[in-house]
Amino acid sequence: MQRIITLTTDFGYKDYYVGALKGKIYSNIPSCTIVDISHQISHYNLEEAGFVIAAAFGNFPKGTVHIIAVDAVINQYTKAVCLLYQGHYFITADNGILTQLLKKQATYTAAFIPFNAHMGSNDLFVYCAYQLFENKELDQIGELTKELTMLNRLGDSLELSKDIITGKMVYEDSFGNLVSNISKADFDRISKGRDFEIIVKDYRIRRINRYFSDFNTSDTHALKERAGEFIAVFNDLDLLTIGIFYSRPNTPGGSPRTLMNIQIHDNICIAFTKAEDATQKIK
Repeated sequence: MQRIITLTTDFGYKDYYVGALKGKIYSNIPSCTIVDISHQISHYNLEEAGFVIAAAFGNFPKGTVHIIAVDAVINQYTKAVCLLYQGHYFITADNGILTQLLKKQATYTAAFIPFNAHMGSNDLFVYCAYQLFENKELDQIGELTKELTMLNRLGDSLELSKDIITGKMVYEDSFGNLVSNISKADFDRISKGRDFEIIVKDYRIRRINRYFSDFNTSDTHALKERAGEFIAVFNDLDLLTIGIFYSRPNTPGGSPRTLMNIQIHDNICIAFTKAEDATQKIK
């Protein structure tokens, strides 16, 4: 087994927390490789953390151990859990963070890690990873369970009909682009080559770019002139994403959130019939 450990946390980089966690890992598993997925998850944001780990884990080899430390206070009420899913191990708190990872009717094995009042959450996570690399089975590490805490999935807030797809904004990336839960597969299945209109609040888009700078020009100056245009594209996860070309989320250049007040959890609709029908649908 390759000894790869990924880290996804809401620790940020100002404090010593990330360094201390890595130190604990190297002290107990010196031959491992640590990969940072993200330490910039919004504090306590389980949905955001779930989206990020679900998007990233499949790029790693099977046998990778993923430690997710977001809102991860382990005590007698919130248990630590180790999950085996699609050949990957996930160590985190049983706080619902695995909801976006586990698809409906997903096949997995999970075990609650015994609580130890003398061990902090990170110590417990690292100890679990150590046992996995010592080839311990989950039933040797903890008590097997099928009773994981599950939250309402934004990904389930998707409605498909003959002429309309209605979904939700589920994630904002560091460029200010907003990712929806509408997949390219669902779009292709419903559209059948028809004209369409993407509707978010009072804004409309009638074209999906193949990539962000898909404006039929390779001239740099011409592209710069398109800055500020409201665009849609399917991202590398094949999820419909909206953004402002050359957006600057925290500057006057703005983003869909700062300029258009489009937020996470807002509805997004694709209408393959009259726009008025979709407008009523998303109110």
